[in-house]
Amino acid sequence: MGGTVMVSKLRYVFFLVLLGTWGCGQKGAKLQKSVVPPDKTLFETGQEYAQKSQFIKARLAFQTLINTYPDSELSSESYLAIGDSFYKEGGTENLLQAEDQYKSFVIFFPTHPRAADAQLKIASLNMKMMRDPDRDPQYSAKAQEALQKFIEMFPDHPFTPKARDYLRDVQENLAEGFFGIGKFYANRGNYVAARQRFEAITKKFPEFSEMEETYYQLAKALEKSERSDDAAIYYARIAEGYPFGKHFGEAKARLAEMGKPVPPVNAQVAAKNQTRQKPSEGFSPLSPITAFAKAIGFKGPPDAYETAKKEIESKTEAAASQTAGAPDGDKPADDALIKAEIRKSQSGATEATLGSTTKETRPSTDKNGGGKNNSKKKKNDKKPS
Repeated sequence: MGGTVMVSKLRYVFFLVLLGTWGCGQKGAKLQKSVVPPDKTLFETGQEYAQKSQFIKARLAFQTLINTYPDSELSSESYLAIGDSFYKEGGTENLLQAEDQYKSFVIFFPTHPRAADAQLKIASLNMKMMRDPDRDPQYSAKAQEALQKFIEMFPDHPFTPKARDYLRDVQENLAEGFFGIGKFYANRGNYVAARQRFEAITKKFPEFSEMEETYYQLAKALEKSERSDDAAIYYARIAEGYPFGKHFGEAKARLAEMGKPVPPVNAQVAAKNQTRQKPSEGFSPLSPITAFAKAIGFKGPPDAYETAKKEIESKTEAAASQTAGAPDGDKPADDALIKAEIRKSQSGATEATLGSTTKETRPSTDKNGGGKNNSKKKKNDKKPS
């Protein structure tokens, strides 16, 4: 009897242990499902630090993710996030760090959806560090290279039209630098060095806003170097394409004095050249203050990437609102077709009704003597009798 009771107790204890083990397993499975993946936790932590401008901590979280989970989907995003943290922190040293990070991102993830953003940011950060045309042009040259690469890599990207605009601005800066050096040499009688700078502008920066002045200075330098035939080429370009320019009359006169033909004005070329003219900024009493603030670093250039991004977003929103507000062009056409079918069916039904009525009337008329003609015939038949 005692043995039976002991066995029953053991069975009961075993059942409780088994039940507890099963319950813990179920609870553990639920907890495991609810746990956030560690790579995602690291990425979100880095984002939180970046939003608080705690960039060093943010970069540490992103770098830990890259080192610990190199195959994670968030690894590529972390590469870009590290670059963004340097970009937002600002300063020459941080911007150069951002440039290296963005370049690595484009190399390692060339097909990533945000590779275009990284490439445009390389151009943007160099544009931030661009100097005046009479200063070191290294950042202008790097910005030009980055923009040209962007246009080559992403020809159909929404940012591409803006990248072309930026490229013209950067090349304008570079061309002004070449022009200033050329003028410096020309004023000191070194016409060979001056000619080299002016020729470089005509080859490298064909959309330079001061191209007429460049042609004129180049022609003068060539004349001073006793190369009149070459000088006539550039005088002819002024006579052909710059009827609105300040050297137009002088260029024609010099060609006539040299005994060279004066070309007629090419309206298409002239119109294209006029669109390249830089509009006059006019005088503003705040200009000296603005220039001083820019020189000492209080006022930096606008962020090229953010400007392009906002323009694309505004265009997208405008297009979406127009699409939403526009009337559905298919509905009126469908309504017209439906109404036409209704009219057609109604007219068909009416014709059918009339036809059936006529058919029903004719037999009854025949039974009664064939209608009016038959009645007249009966009257005529009665007269002889």
